[in-house]
Amino acid sequence: MIPSSVGTVLSSNVIHLNLVTTLMSFRIRVLGLIVPLSLLSCAYGQSGKAFFKEGEKLRAEQQFEPAIEKYTFAIAIEPDMLKAYQARADVYGLLGKAKEQALDLGKVARLDPSEAAYAVAAADAYLNIDSARRALAFCDQALLVSAKNQAALMTRAKACLKLGDLDGAAKSSDEALAIKGTTDTYFLHGVVRTATRDYKTAEFDLDKVIEWNHLYEPAYVAVSEVQLFLYEQYSGTTMKARTLEKAIEKCTRALELNPMSTDALFTRSKAYGLQKEYAKSIDDISRCIALGRTDRLVYLQRARYYQGYGQFQNAINDLNQVILADAKDTEALQLRADCREANLDLEGALKDLEAMQKVLEQGDAFSAEQRRVIEASRTRIAQQVFEMNRESDAPSITVIEPFRLGDVAQVSGSIAFVKVSGHVRDKSLLKSITVNGTPADFTKDEKDPEFVVSVPLGPEVTELVVQATDVYENFSSEVLKVERTEGVPPTITLTTPAMTGDRQITLDAGKNDVFLEGSVKDASLIRLIAVNGVNASYAPDRNDPDFSIKVDLAGKDQFTLRAEDQFGNASELVCLVERKAAAVAVVKPPPTEGTPSPRTGTTGTTWVVIIDNSSYRNFPATQSSSADLAKLQKTFASYSVQRTINKKNLTKEQLERFFNIELRDLVRTNKVNTILVGYVGLGRSVTGRSYWIPVDGKKDDIYSYYNYGSLKSLLENYSETVTNTLVVSKAAGTDPSFYELTR
Repeated sequence: MIPSSVGTVLSSNVIHLNLVTTLMSFRIRVLGLIVPLSLLSCAYGQSGKAFFKEGEKLRAEQQFEPAIEKYTFAIAIEPDMLKAYQARADVYGLLGKAKEQALDLGKVARLDPSEAAYAVAAADAYLNIDSARRALAFCDQALLVSAKNQAALMTRAKACLKLGDLDGAAKSSDEALAIKGTTDTYFLHGVVRTATRDYKTAEFDLDKVIEWNHLYEPAYVAVSEVQLFLYEQYSGTTMKARTLEKAIEKCTRALELNPMSTDALFTRSKAYGLQKEYAKSIDDISRCIALGRTDRLVYLQRARYYQGYGQFQNAINDLNQVILADAKDTEALQLRADCREANLDLEGALKDLEAMQKVLEQGDAFSAEQRRVIEASRTRIAQQVFEMNRESDAPSITVIEPFRLGDVAQVSGSIAFVKVSGHVRDKSLLKSITVNGTPADFTKDEKDPEFVVSVPLGPEVTELVVQATDVYENFSSEVLKVERTEGVPPTITLTTPAMTGDRQITLDAGKNDVFLEGSVKDASLIRLIAVNGVNASYAPDRNDPDFSIKVDLAGKDQFTLRAEDQFGNASELVCLVERKAAAVAVVKPPPTEGTPSPRTGTTGTTWVVIIDNSSYRNFPATQSSSADLAKLQKTFASYSVQRTINKKNLTKEQLERFFNIELRDLVRTNKVNTILVGYVGLGRSVTGRSYWIPVDGKKDDIYSYYNYGSLKSLLENYSETVTNTLVVSKAAGTDPSFYELTR
């Protein structure tokens, strides 16, 4: 209930403002009733005109934000108050809020469509915020009221230009010029005629503007642009030279009027470029960039000047800016490919052409001619790369399998096919690898590839001939004599878990993995022990080795254990899997107070292994070994560690022996549950594979590196007690692009 003294209280403007603001925000939505603000303003004694006057006073005092607030109150109370919209639009203009200004001027034009000036003002405002279609609509509204409104016709011509409607722009500019010839109408007419390629008329119009007003700076730049277009049309050397001289002269005059004119600098740089005056063109466009113009055209244009000047790397740097902003800019990609080719970065040029082709293929306008040009460029550059990398060194072949002593391959007398594998080192890609004429499998786009092939080995075969040819037809051959050895396959014994006489093991219900242990006996060394194709952990340099492996049997009812000796004799043991029935669930009573709860969250016995390689024989010493060691210790700090094993400066042979034999035996003996391995030293990533570099590793020889990709699975196969493994590699790259932190 309002007190009787409300009339006195409401005389305060502060109370008026609070009440009106509350009413505006709340909108009186109670029970769906909307009380008109005009009635409320009458009730409380302040109209929209009063707010408008307050806004005008604040604007005069240059308090623009409070003035906008007052105008907004006035409009809320009197939604048809034209002068409030106009005043607020003016203040928005002063504050640089072009979008809000356009909205208000548009509202004015709609409130009073009979006044052409209002529609023209709205059209200009919308054109200023790149809303050409709305601007065009307001121009048409003004012309319906006043068909000879010159301002409306000029704005309409500008809007049509932005929309690409050249016919509409020409018609409107012609009509505006016919009403009255002024510097502005002639300038606009000249710009439109330039767009319609009527360069002679455009030149006449713009020269007239300069004749009438020699301080009209934009006309100098516009007539210079016309001269550049005329340059393209003329075929005579003299006429071409005259157009460039006039363009430079007019731009120079514009810069005398306004030294900060980026348009004049940009246009004059193009004229200098056509004169092959690349130093001057680069200077002009660099000044343009220094003045703050950094759009695509500026960088693209300067890249062309650098290209013409022979500064290809500078051109590439500018094109990088363009492509960074738009990776699908085919023009920039093509130009960068040309510059890279000229800069002898042929592989980079090929990458740019490939990226350009992909972009074009994604669109609808990729013509057969464009495809032909790109393919021709790619073929030409690829041939240059091929010839530039030509060498005459023969490939180097290393055969790993079958087992060999010197030049003699010792092969089991019981097998009809022999597996031959190894690797070939070469400076170039390999074209072919064959064994006794049979092509081997290898990755053709990989340098120093590994190869493998299975070849028939009948009684008449007395040698294995491995041949390799690189892409430059350099050829090498490795010949191994074949010596037949004993043909007795290894004997496999599975000790854990227990196996029945019919080769069957029992797996607890709900369990999907099993830890296998056993031994393999043979007169020769064993080269492979695997279960379902996964290698087991064993000591490859010991006779009759023990093995262990954790096997996932989810969805399987059997597994195959395979062993091969060094001569290729193999045997397999197929074991069936029987699963126990699920136990009936028994609900245990809740523990009574004082009953101890079982321990959870323990990791058992935890060991840390630190490999620290720093004293390299063929590589520079690492720079941040101590810092990386500190980071490793921080990584392992959250674990309760019972023992730390430090190994320093290991060769490849020592790494393999430590992880294959020494650490495995220690883990089994001490029933370790968690193994944490950290590496500090050099590393390398090759074709998606990660390597640690031993201290005896050789540059560009990945076969002298230690591939730790399968290390985690190897650790898990040490013993059934191992439940957690973690490998942290802090390897410093031997090339600038390498960095790795894996867990």
